Amino acid sequence: MNAFIRDLVRGAFTYAPGLDQLSRAMEIDARYRDLRLGLVDASIIVLAEDLGLRRIATRDLRHFTAARLRDGTSFDLVVFPTEPDRS
Repeated sequence: MNAFIRDLVRGAFTYAPGLDQLSRAMEIDARYRDLRLGLVDASIIVLAEDLGLRRIATRDLRHFTAARLRDGTSFDLVVFPTEPDRS
């Protein structure tokens, strides 16, 4: 992921939300290092923060039950699989 981030910063790829959101996503990824969130899940958290959303549909219970939004609130997960993906 770090190599990918460096490539993003140097302009090799386009990150749609923008570099300030990328910076926030990296902060979130570092905060939850033990969970190994990664860029995609961290970016979803940033997008939810930016849009003022708490409710998301996901099968990823491991990451999104542990992660908190900037204001400390948890996500309201609206889709629970019958067998959670806990990998």
